[in-house]
Amino acid sequence: MVRGFSGFGSGMLIGPTTAALFTPKVALIVLAFVDSLPSMALAWTTRKQTQWREVLPMVLGYLILVPLGIYVLKTADPSALRWFISLSILIAVTLLWGGYKYRGPRSSAVSLSVGAGGGFMGAAAGLPGPPALLYWMAGDSKAAQVRANMIFYLFLTDIIIITGYFLGDIFTVSASALGLLAMLPYLVGIFIGSKCFSGASERLYRNVAFSMILAAAILALPLLDTALR
Repeated sequence: MVRGFSGFGSGMLIGPTTAALFTPKVALIVLAFVDSLPSMALAWTTRKQTQWREVLPMVLGYLILVPLGIYVLKTADPSALRWFISLSILIAVTLLWGGYKYRGPRSSAVSLSVGAGGGFMGAAAGLPGPPALLYWMAGDSKAAQVRANMIFYLFLTDIIIITGYFLGDIFTVSASALGLLAMLPYLVGIFIGSKCFSGASERLYRNVAFSMILAAAILALPLLDTALR
């Protein structure tokens, strides 16, 4: 439902909780499955509202740092990585929810840099959305534009990350089966969430968006692993 309403959020909720119940690697495989095919339907409905001049450079930037993220996923201490990402997101969302606005340039180079951050976080921790979302939410974009941008950005980056995981030998049979089982209820939730968005105000959308980012950052903290299990 969250993904259908806001255009993002699945990785922020599924990733941390599944990582706590299983392992970070299993969580990323499950997320890759559930968020791939169902997102095609969302992408088709928002294609005309998407700001391609910002989305495409961001996807290119994402592609650049995916290999580094996969390397970190395979070699780094998962706990240290989660602490770093969670605290970074908490600081950013606190600033934005407090009213901070980014007034700097919105060039292709900036979009490329934001996408690179998303590529690293997406491959290493299953959280490709926060850098892009925080960037768009820090501006004056309307809710419908932010949602459309996020949907297509995540759809295209799903393709990249699945390819990267395949080449990096990340997939396992058991985790893939778990992802396939979760796909149907996920698709139903997307449909319900999309219907809810049609009547949402700008303020409601922003509050939901920031709440989801905040929840993701908190859930990703290693301190909560015991509680989630």
